[in-house]
Amino acid sequence: MKIREINCVDEFKSIRETWNDLLGKSRDKNIFLTWEWLFKWWEYFSNNKKMQILVIEDQDDIIGIMPLLCSTYHTFLFSYNVVENIGINLSDYGGGIIYSDMDDNQINKMFNLIKYYLNYNKIIIRFDQLPDNSKFFKILHNQSFCDSLFVGEKKTGVSSYLPVQSSLNDHLNKLSKKFRKNLRRGEKDIEKNYGKIEFKKILTLNSLDKNLKDFWSLNQKKVNHQNLPYFTKTQMEFLTEVSKELANNGWLNLSFLDVNGQHASVVLGFEYEDRYYYYQTGSDPNYSSYSIGNIHILYILEDLISRGLKEFDFLRGDEAYKLRWQSLLRSNNRIVMMPKSYISKFNLKF
Repeated sequence: MKIREINCVDEFKSIRETWNDLLGKSRDKNIFLTWEWLFKWWEYFSNNKKMQILVIEDQDDIIGIMPLLCSTYHTFLFSYNVVENIGINLSDYGGGIIYSDMDDNQINKMFNLIKYYLNYNKIIIRFDQLPDNSKFFKILHNQSFCDSLFVGEKKTGVSSYLPVQSSLNDHLNKLSKKFRKNLRRGEKDIEKNYGKIEFKKILTLNSLDKNLKDFWSLNQKKVNHQNLPYFTKTQMEFLTEVSKELANNGWLNLSFLDVNGQHASVVLGFEYEDRYYYYQTGSDPNYSSYSIGNIHILYILEDLISRGLKEFDFLRGDEAYKLRWQSLLRSNNRIVMMPKSYISKFNLKF
């Protein structure tokens, strides 16, 4: 077993098929670890960063990929480098990709190799946004291979999710009586006062450019109305272009709720391996009193049920509207690994 680095864009580009094939065989499949998401992120946000992707090979087979980069951080007295996840500022989940059929002996060999690499190169590795149900997190959490390392662990937040039920009524029956009543009343009042509600998914690439522009228009209306943080121009360009990349693989789920033929609500979502990711939204403020966003979720759930998807992932945050859907929670975590000598040297906080 050996470990090597990928440090250049051309090699990163060339590993696309192998990367996604390994991810498909991993226990920790998620959209934010796909080659498409991370390579596009690198194209937009890699300034002043060094690519440091770790590839683990066993008899010429790639059995692990750690999508990492090296960032330099500055304190008042000194600077230091941290090797951390690619894409983490816009990714709700991070981590590494490891082949699911490895036995305990192979897993121990792999992480002992990473331990040697870390000690030999005297570096700090930080993994962010590790969900507590991921195999990768559980291995690091166990720490059995880390006798010569400092391993720090910290909960950084939670993600909300819904197991998709077999029928929409099964979802509705789990809701509070008041919330269920408000959903149905809002739907009826919109149709009475404004016109017919239609749920539309964008299924053709031909109209995607226009529909992504419509998404950003409604997103800006929502941001302005609710005084939310803005996406930067670069972030908007990245999300537009990565959505096109994901659409080519059938992983984009961009849906609109139209009222009387006009867009009232939009959700930029993704689909990967039977999971739906509720990533960003937008809405017309004229419908805010009718809970248009929650009504839209109702239509999305109905669509997911009809196609047999297993999970609706609200992603990071425990906002009140997510909890009203009786969503479950999993923790997102940070794990920092470094030679023990660094603790006294830097007194680093993680």
